[in-house]
Order: sequence, then structure tokens, then C-alpha cells
Amino acid sequence: MVEVAALLHDIDKPETRGSLTHGVVAAARMVELGWEELAIPIASHPVTALLDEERYPRGWPSVLLSVADRHVAQEFLTTDERIDDMALRHPDHREGLEQSRRHAHALEAELAEVLGLEVDDLVGRLRAAWEAGEGA
Repeated sequence: MVEVAALLHDIDKPETRGSLTHGVVAAARMVELGWEELAIPIASHPVTALLDEERYPRGWPSVLLSVADRHVAQEFLTTDERIDDMALRHPDHREGLEQSRRHAHALEAELAEVLGLEVDDLVGRLRAAWEAGEGA
């Protein structure tokens, strides 16, 4: 489920780019197609969902997709690099992005703890997985 959600999570980007509805539109589309189980992880993946009580990533599929999305743009980035990049591209959302930074780090730390890893080790493994998949 996580892999499929990861592949489809940005399906609404062309119509919601820069909008706070990103993720919500894609989730609704998954429900319409009968893939309800994909809706929650997809709706909760945008960084803006970290500031929304209803969309905050809950459940491991949502947490995994959210953490992974904080590290990937066109290249592998740290959470801070990713948020900084988003703030540069979307200056009108800079304040919300800055507020989400603490939540993004907390979610990443929670995942690392559950896996028995330090955050740096988790990020290193994510980076290695990204680099291994670049040629695929």
C-alpha cells in the first residue's frame, strides 16, 4: 500500500500546484476509483498537513509517505533543505512551511525511534534507497 500511495501521491499536482488542497484532491480521486485505503496516506503527505489536525499523518503508511516526501524533490534532500526549497518556490506559504518544520522533524524522529535508529541513520538509509533506485 505504501509503495502504491508513494507512486500516486502527487497525481493532483498539475491542478493543485501551490494550493493547500494538494493531497486532498488526489485522495478524493482515490476514493472515487475505489481505492479508499490510499486516500488517507495521500491526503496527509503534504507538508501543510503537518499543521492540520484532520490531515496530520497518523498510521504508519501515512507517516512513511510523509517522511519520505520531506526528503525527495528532484534529488534527495534533508528535511530542512526540502522545506527551504519549498519556501523559495512558494514564498506566499513561507510562514506555514516554517511552522511545519518542527512537526516534520518530530515525525521523522518518531519513525526513527520506532525503527530503533538514530535520525541520521534513518536519513542515511533513505538516501541509500533513493540512490539505489535512481538508475531503475
